[in-house]
Amino acid sequence: MTTRILTLAVFALAAGNISRAADAFGYTATTAVTFSYLDVSKTGASVLATTDDGSASLALPFGFKFYGTTYSNLCVSSNGIVTFGGCPTDDMTTRDLTAQPTPGNLPVIAPFWMDLSFAIPGAGAVCYQTLGTAGSRQFVLQWNNVHALNGPDDLNFEIVLKEGANTILFQYSKIDSGDAGVNLGAGATVGIAAANAVATGFRFQWSRNAAVLKDSEAILFTPPASAGPVDVSSSVSVTTSAFVFNRLTQQYSGTVTVANSSANPIARPLTVVLTNLTAGVTAIGPTGTSAQGPYYLVPGSGTSLAPGQTASFPVLFSNPSNAKIGFVAKTYSGSF
Repeated sequence: MTTRILTLAVFALAAGNISRAADAFGYTATTAVTFSYLDVSKTGASVLATTDDGSASLALPFGFKFYGTTYSNLCVSSNGIVTFGGCPTDDMTTRDLTAQPTPGNLPVIAPFWMDLSFAIPGAGAVCYQTLGTAGSRQFVLQWNNVHALNGPDDLNFEIVLKEGANTILFQYSKIDSGDAGVNLGAGATVGIAAANAVATGFRFQWSRNAAVLKDSEAILFTPPASAGPVDVSSSVSVTTSAFVFNRLTQQYSGTVTVANSSANPIARPLTVVLTNLTAGVTAIGPTGTSAQGPYYLVPGSGTSLAPGQTASFPVLFSNPSNAKIGFVAKTYSGSF
């Protein structure tokens, strides 16, 4: 009888775990991970104390790869999000990551994104610390005793970024609030997203305005395993639309389309690099930049681009000299 009770208990615990399929880039997410809160409130540095709707730029102790791009710094906001590539000014109101652009159209990590504040008596700050030894370090960002705007209870949660593995761990110590509009994520967006996420599908929204989180729970986001990129330019054809000039923004916009011209499927993710870009012309908002030039992850679902299948993505250029925009597109199976 004892053995049967224990077996049922283990089954019940496993049944409570949630795992979700990959987004278009290949990130997966699961709660089937041990909760082990790394409290750095007394040992780490801190920012944003007494701040409402504030943000701070922090250097990362190691390169962190997120949606195919490696970053050396991030911006942390009092409103429960982290962005890469800058600090947006419009992160007070949450958004649906599946249908709306991220703040500033920047890559975002959102463990508990809503209008939060440290400008309340007794509130804490965002605390941060690097743990572990080189090669397997963890960078911890902890929202310590933060309050929903005018909310009665303090909240405690954190992000843990893992060196090398590039995983993202959300851990929730205390989010069971006395405010029904805040409690367990009832007013928050939770998830991750790349720039241009709506167009590419590179976003993983765990929840939005839903009380589905728990105290003492963790959610692990894991990127896809990727080998080094392989040049498959001979197996695809790349075409571009005409570039249209916007007099208001002084920028040129267009579209790049990739077609599989071979008889075999080409494994995703696919990356297009714009080599030999015209001197003086700057690509705005690419996924990243390699030694060859700016590169873009090709959107689409599934594990491969089938023979004859096409995929398109937008490009945007600054061209102050009004030069003819030219480049040679090289396509890779894999990401940089």
